Order: sequence, then C-alpha cells, then structure tokens
Amino acid sequence: MASNGSHADGSADAEKPATERLDLEVNERIQAVNAQRALIDLPEDLICECARPECAEQITLNAVEYRGLRAHGTWFLIAPSEQHFFPEVERIVVKDGGYWIVEKHDGAARIGEQIDAR
Repeated sequence: MASNGSHADGSADAEKPATERLDLEVNERIQAVNAQRALIDLPEDLICECARPECAEQITLNAVEYRGLRAHGTWFLIAPSEQHFFPEVERIVVKDGGYWIVEKHDGAARIGEQIDAR
C-alpha cells in the first residue's frame, strides 16, 4: 500500500465500484426491512367502535394489535371509559391504558359477527 492509502498497483481504485455497489445493496435491503417493519409498528389513529352514535373519539393502536382484535368477530375497540361501555350487551375483554376491547354477547354478538363477516 502506498503512503497515501492507495494500492501502488491501482487495485484499490478497481475495488471501489464493487464496494460501493455492495454498500448500496445492503442499504437497499435495510430500507426494505424497515419499510416492512413500519407497517407493523406504526401506530394508527382509529375511531371508537362503541354503540354511541355521536362518538368519534380516536384511539391509537398498532397494526399487530388491530389484527389481533379483528381475529374475533365479536370484539370491538372502545375508548377507555365507562361512557363507552354497555354491560347489557358486552363484556370487557381487555383494559389497556389507551383503549378497551369489549366482546358482544347474545343478540349483539350475532350482529357483530354479521358486520365482521370474514
């Protein structure tokens, strides 16, 4: 190696494009992985699914949590407050700081399954 950091035979210059290309490919792969992770991890602002027709309260949930919720046709996302909860037609399944998940029962459960016919 010459004193200026280059190879005396010019081999360092020949390696630069290959190294740059490899770095570019690595960065592209990192970007692709981060883009996929962002779809999973980014929180989404959703609307409360309580029975109050005038309710438009927002609830933040990430995509993984939301898919878990939607796996159950009788589960609904509500704001974490008693005013959004109707014990005569539902029971609380999850109480999280930012949201509650309720499960409809009896006739309300059948309606919920029809709404979420997956």
